[in-house]
Amino acid sequence: MAAKDEQTPPKKRPETINIGKQDPIPLIYPSAEGKSASPRQTDDFLFDEGLGDPPRTNTSVVRHSPAFPTRNTTQPTMTPIPLRRQKIMTRQLRTRPTQKIEREPRPSIVRKLMSMHWLFLVGLGMMAALILWIIGSAVLAWGMQRYYDIRYGTPRTYQVDQVVGQGGDSPAHPSHFIAINENHEAVVIELRADDPAKSITYTTPVYNGDSEAPVTLEFRDVTGDGKLDMIMHIHLTTQEQIAVFVNNGDQFIPASGNDHIKL
Repeated sequence: MAAKDEQTPPKKRPETINIGKQDPIPLIYPSAEGKSASPRQTDDFLFDEGLGDPPRTNTSVVRHSPAFPTRNTTQPTMTPIPLRRQKIMTRQLRTRPTQKIEREPRPSIVRKLMSMHWLFLVGLGMMAALILWIIGSAVLAWGMQRYYDIRYGTPRTYQVDQVVGQGGDSPAHPSHFIAINENHEAVVIELRADDPAKSITYTTPVYNGDSEAPVTLEFRDVTGDGKLDMIMHIHLTTQEQIAVFVNNGDQFIPASGNDHIKL
């Protein structure tokens, strides 16, 4: 009986205990020195012998295996929502300086004219000169009429005193002459010795029918007989009209082809 007991191997003490579905809990046995081994040391020994799981960390948390298997689902990555731009940034974007675009310089007018044909330039110059001449003539005529209005009035009237040796005039009592452009005719009234009762009228037509042309008088010896003759100057817009009256000692008569006139 004693031999039978000697052949029976001793029972191996359980090292772990299972509680439900939890991980097996290692059992701690006192060591030969009377001290208990730590769970860390027991796990290291079992792992080294190939009899247990790798050692666990020193933690008091007990992990439970899930009751149902879970699928390895990867959650879609969420695109981060950009932060709202500040008002200052918006103002800076609105007020940013604009880029200057460099443009090619346009050709000047002188270069354009130089590239044209010379005949075209000559014609253009002639047209410009003609336009300037027309405008200048109109401005000059208008200015002369305003000058005549101030000097001769309306109707145009010119007066002068002159001793011509007719009707008993003298330096003390010279003859008075009045020249008027009336109804397209140059009319000269002579008051001998400044006496209205001895008045004589001389007329001559005005060419071109210019009723605003003033008439002026000039007294000069044009026949060479020593007597003052009367010369009418009618100031037309485009030219000057001249009428000569010869002094015969008693009055003035229109000049003829027989008179040798030297103006």
